[in-house]
Amino acid sequence: MARSKLIGGAMLALSMACCGVGAAQAQSIVATINGDPVTTQDLANREKVLRALGLPSSGSDAMESLIKSRVEADEINKFGIRVKSDELGPTYYYFGERAHTSAQAIQQRLAHSGADSKHVENFLQIHQAFTIYARARNRAVEVSEKDIDAELARDPKLAGELSYTIRQVVVTVPPSGGVAGLQQAAKEMADLKTRFTDCASGVKMASASPNVVVREPVTRTTSALGDQLADLLNKTPVGHLTAPSRDSAGLVALALCEKTKAKGDAAREQASQRILARKIAADAENLYKELRATAVIVKK
Repeated sequence: MARSKLIGGAMLALSMACCGVGAAQAQSIVATINGDPVTTQDLANREKVLRALGLPSSGSDAMESLIKSRVEADEINKFGIRVKSDELGPTYYYFGERAHTSAQAIQQRLAHSGADSKHVENFLQIHQAFTIYARARNRAVEVSEKDIDAELARDPKLAGELSYTIRQVVVTVPPSGGVAGLQQAAKEMADLKTRFTDCASGVKMASASPNVVVREPVTRTTSALGDQLADLLNKTPVGHLTAPSRDSAGLVALALCEKTKAKGDAAREQASQRILARKIAADAENLYKELRATAVIVKK
């Protein structure tokens, strides 16, 4: 099937690849969506994903989510839209904001959800690719100054936003490292956290270790970071590292290199992006409803 070569590959194929042919054969096909089979394993995986994201996760919720993914995948594959596994940051942030937590927390929840990793990746890639498609459909949409003023009035915190310049400091743990590798990384991170007192010298010191990767600096405003991450940074002295968290690469801490009051135009830009994001989300939802109405869904 051509679609299995693109972002929305058949979940049955993923199940067979990840769980073994014998396990896949033991599964039951519970539905087909545009001819693409949905198995009991697909449903079980999707329930775990939804639960990790803090979304309704009953069997019917999982089925509806799978229908959404398959229908959206059919559409984005017409245009060859692909998202790589290392480009999923915006989607982690999106689900983190919905769950009132950080993108890193969402990554951890999904990693420990018990869902098959390929199923999780496929779900995230389809979601992000469809958002990219919806954004492309709205390239000509403009946000008026009146709408921006209204958004600023609705959320006064935007006008008093802070701007943070941060760098990710990663103590890597190889896949074969196991518990011992993680313990060693924790020791190295604890040592870094003690000695890291300003970004200029700290980055140089951290980069000297073969086990440490320091990412390029990024600047984000309070609302772009979300309440939980902004609160964490507000409790961290400038020039120091936050407490580390676990991700697929190892242990990750954030170096807070600068914290200043955001410029007025930054607040207006953030307000504009919020409004545009809502318009794109609404368009994506309307488009999905149209596509779903014409989809061939057969439940066994």
